[in-house]
Parts: sequence; structure tokens; C-alpha cells
Amino acid sequence: MRNMVPARALARRSRNLALLAVFVFVLGIFTFIVSSFLNTVPLIADNTPNANFYQLITTILSWTSGILIALSVVMFIRAFTWKRDNPIAAQVGDILERELNLDDRYAYIRNLSRSQIGYVDAVLVGPPGVLVMRIVNRGGVFFNEGAKWLKQKDKANWTPLRWSPSQEVATDVTKIREFLRTRSYDQIPVFAVVVFTEDEPQTRVTTENPTVPVMQPFEMAYSLENSYFADRSRLDQLKVNNVIKSLFG
Repeated sequence: MRNMVPARALARRSRNLALLAVFVFVLGIFTFIVSSFLNTVPLIADNTPNANFYQLITTILSWTSGILIALSVVMFIRAFTWKRDNPIAAQVGDILERELNLDDRYAYIRNLSRSQIGYVDAVLVGPPGVLVMRIVNRGGVFFNEGAKWLKQKDKANWTPLRWSPSQEVATDVTKIREFLRTRSYDQIPVFAVVVFTEDEPQTRVTTENPTVPVMQPFEMAYSLENSYFADRSRLDQLKVNNVIKSLFG
């Protein structure tokens, strides 16, 4: 199994975002200079019919300059804090390499981040299709029914989670399917799984009719035998390689 992270692609996107931030900052400074000039040196007398419109334009330019400069700062921060890897996903990848015994026909792509897809913890691509993973490293006692999740606070007290890893990975599946469809790979089977990294007793998960399978990494070899691994020759290797290349970016 190829254990991959698109570090170069992420570095390129980070660099491009930083360059765009420079452009937005310069545009903001230019807009600020123009608005300051129009405020300092009025080009229209106050008693003319267009005075109010002139003042409106200078005000809009002043606000626009502030918004552009603030936006450029946010873009700079995002560019220089862009994650090049996901340590938790890397940990899961190491376990899968040991437990699944998959050959180089398979690729585990972690820290997947593309503008058309958004961020995805990891995907496993191989002849059976694409397996999308939502990786959770939170400890505790959980109960999952359908797409709803509860966490136990004490023996008799359960509280609903404000987030649902099942819904999140389902959203990732939808985006990846659309991404593949736009590249004429609409027949590629896409599966989903929620992966908890913490073992018992740190984490216990009970499920009832889950919309998405929930398991730990070492369970995937046998727990997915009736779904993802049910047919290990759904796709020919050329198509698998093309899908890997498309997702890896």
C-alpha cells in the first residue's frame, strides 16, 4: 500500500494563496490612498448636486480598503498555517500498512485538501473503489444510531454531540463523487467509514443501524469484507491509477 500525502501540492497552494494575499494587500493600500486623496482634496464643491454621491464613493472606497487589508491578513495567516500533513491520519496509515497487507495497487492518501472537495482526513483508493475516512481521535463512551451521536457524561447522563462524524464523512463522499463525476469517473464506487483511533478503555463506541460503519483501524481488514472489500476487482488498475492521480493533485 502506498502511503501518500500531497505535501508538494499543499505547499504550492499555500504559496499561491500567499501571492494572492500580497495582491489583495497592495490593492487595499492603493484603494486607501485613493480614498484618502479624495477626502483630503475634494474634487467637487459641497454645494454641487453630485456632492452626496462623491462623499458616498469616498466612504465606500475607505471601507473597501479596510476590508481588503483585513482579508489579506487572513489570507496570509491561512497560507502560512496550512497543514502539510495530518499526524493522526499518518498514524492510521501506519496501522493499515501493518494490518491490511495491501500491495501497491492501493494508495492511502491522507490530508487531502482540494478546492473542489474541501478537506478530507484520508481516502483509500484501490481496485475495490474509493474508501473515504473520517478519523476521530477523541476519547469517551459514544453511542451512534443512524447519523446521530451521543456521548456519555456519566452512567445515566448522555448528551448529543454538536457534530456528527457520520454526516461529515457523508458530505465528503458527496463532494468526492461530484469531483470524480466532473472528470468522467462517475461510475467509481465510493464508500465511507468513521475511524476511531483511541482503543478501549479510552474510547468505547456502540452503534445501532449506523448510516456509516464505525470501527478502529485494526478492524478494517475484516469489518469491511462485506462492503468495500467485497469485490477486490471492481476497477482495472489503469482507472485506479487515474483516480489516485486526480485526487492526489
